[in-house]
Amino acid sequence: MTDQAELSRRNRTWKAKLEFYLTNAESIIATAGLVLLLVLSLAEIGARNFFHTAIPGADILDRYLVLWVSFLGAVMAVRERHIKIDAVAVWFPEAWRRKLERPIFVFSAVVCGFLFWASARFWREEWAHAAAAEKWVAALAVIIPLSFFLLAAQFTIRFVIGPRSSKRTP
Repeated sequence: MTDQAELSRRNRTWKAKLEFYLTNAESIIATAGLVLLLVLSLAEIGARNFFHTAIPGADILDRYLVLWVSFLGAVMAVRERHIKIDAVAVWFPEAWRRKLERPIFVFSAVVCGFLFWASARFWREEWAHAAAAEKWVAALAVIIPLSFFLLAAQFTIRFVIGPRSSKRTP
């Protein structure tokens, strides 16, 4: 690591460090999920074609891995500004758009917070009523409330830190 990069890393605020570590954790989990999804799918195809058998639970695990990868991908897309929630703001001049970015982040965080709360309640009920043998399936469904929490956290971080400028690196 160069001296400039080391100095830059040490001089970050706690908010920027929080964003950095959260971003890395999300990326690692999403990458691991995608790799596991690919390996499990290929192993399932091989088992069915060559051994005329299936891997027990692989179909269910594949379905939930698709959810994990897609929901974490949505969190990363919001973080990198590939998805912007500002349907009305695009019609305003640039100066107004800059002023509207933080209120839009707050609104988005509130909506995602509500969706987190609702999905957490739903997940808790699913967990409570799942049969003992099916608890692992209910545990995998935690990605839905987790992803809405992470989306709310990303929007809150963007509100506190401020929008990314086109010059600032992720």
